[in-house]
Parts: sequence; structure tokens; C-alpha cells
Amino acid sequence: MKARFIINPTAGPKRGRIVERVSAAAREVFLGGQGLFDIKVSERKGAVAELAKDAARLGFDFVFVSGGDGTVNEAASILVGTGTALGIIPMGSGNGLAGALGITGDVKKAVGLLKEGRVREIDAGCACGRYFFSTAAFALEARLSMAYDRGFIARRIRGVLPYAPIALIEYMRYRPPLVKVSADNESFELVPLILTAANADRYGKGAYIAPGASLDDGLLDFCAAPRVNLWRSLALARRIVFGGVERSKDLRRIPARHIRLSGAGEWTVELDGEPFIWKGEVEIRVMEKRLKVLAP
Repeated sequence: MKARFIINPTAGPKRGRIVERVSAAAREVFLGGQGLFDIKVSERKGAVAELAKDAARLGFDFVFVSGGDGTVNEAASILVGTGTALGIIPMGSGNGLAGALGITGDVKKAVGLLKEGRVREIDAGCACGRYFFSTAAFALEARLSMAYDRGFIARRIRGVLPYAPIALIEYMRYRPPLVKVSADNESFELVPLILTAANADRYGKGAYIAPGASLDDGLLDFCAAPRVNLWRSLALARRIVFGGVERSKDLRRIPARHIRLSGAGEWTVELDGEPFIWKGEVEIRVMEKRLKVLAP
């Protein structure tokens, strides 16, 4: 057995000594057994992808990433379609995929899955030419992610706390266009508040958008809600954060393999917690069981 551990030293609040903690956990797993491991620290943007690609080329059985949703996505995108399985040591503020897989932030337990876990094959979503494994968002939820990512407060206080004031500001600023949605054989139009393609059941931070969604059913759960007044929007947000979103009358949920969005010249997009701008029509597809992951 060969395993590579890739560490993002900046992910998550007050993580400290993460290299030492991962090294100690790995030595315990490999002690007295056959196999080898190495530990690499990501020192710059793009290094996680390069290190994951190198590990797959060298025939490593597992690539573990220690970091947040963006770090996990970067490595997972490289490992799609390879024989190398992804391991996750969740150290971010969201940890969407790790949460959906049932992986906790305990370093020893996460690494210990090499002995006690199992390899699953999960689906990969594709949108705007990029992979996602938890959620892809295209309306207010994506704008909120970008505002959070760029915000003065969020750069200093990670976690859920900065979201409330940012969400209110972005809601007041948000002026969505009329969007046409095509989800397999179903088509409709709406002025959206939420447009999310969910492979997992959650965004991260314990916020559930598609309870019961499966990572390996060959389908995405497309969730759409129209822009409604502030009080109804707050009620929907509360259900997403605290539970019960499946009972919301404002949220529509459609299982689909292929989704097309049109009507906006420019989109704010967020894939697995990473926001960016996309111009033109949006194509979203699911690729069945394309990523191997180590899970409980």
C-alpha cells in the first residue's frame, strides 16, 4: 500500500502542527505493516493538483488531502478516472464532501480509515468545464460564496459567523434575470433566488440543500427557488441551515443527469466552495462513479 498526504497549511482556523499530527497518525497506521507513505506540503497555488497528479502517475493507492473544500476539489479533480483513491482530512470551514461521506475532523480517525474504511466509487459533476463533487451553485448562494471569499471579515473570521451580515447585504443587492432551466426532459423559467445542482446533500458548514441526495446514484438533485420576499427568503435560509428544507414550498427539487441554464450573460458560479465568473450558457452533467474515495 502506498499513500501520499498533501497538506494545505493555511486551511481552517487555528490548525497548527498539522504536519506533525498527520505524520504521527500515518506512522501508527504503517507501523509494522507493509507499504510506504510520504507527506508533501502545498506551498503555492496549483501545487495540490501537481502533487496529486504525480502520485497517480507513480501508482500510489491513496492520495490524502488535508484542507478545505477547495483543496479537496483540486485533488479530486485530478484523480477522476484514475485508480488512485482520494482520502480526506477535513480542515476547512465548510467540509462539504467530507461531511457527506461521514468523515470527521479527527486526524487520527481520518488517517485510520486506511485500515478501517472502505473505498467507494462516487459520481462527479461537471459544470463550466470543471468538476464538482458536492454542489454547484449559480444564483444568490454563489454570490454569497464570492462575497464571503473576498470579504474583509471572512478573511479574519472563518466559519459561519460572517455569513449572516454578508447574506443580508447580498440579498438586498441581488437583481437576478429571468432564467430558463432545462433539466433532462423538464423545462421551466424563474427569477431565481437559488439554483444549485447537488451531488451531495449539503453545501458545507452543516447547511443542507438536498437531504437524502446520493453521491453514487448517477443523478444530480437540481434545487431551484424563485426570488421571494425577505421573510420567505429568511424562512428558506433557516430551513437550509437548521433542517427541514425538504418541507419548503419555495424549493423545487428535480433529479437529473443533464441540466442547462440560460438567460444570464454572466453568472457567478460556485463549485465546492470556490467561486468564479462564467459567461454564456451553463451546461451541467453528472459522470457516474468516476471518483474513488476512502470513507467509513
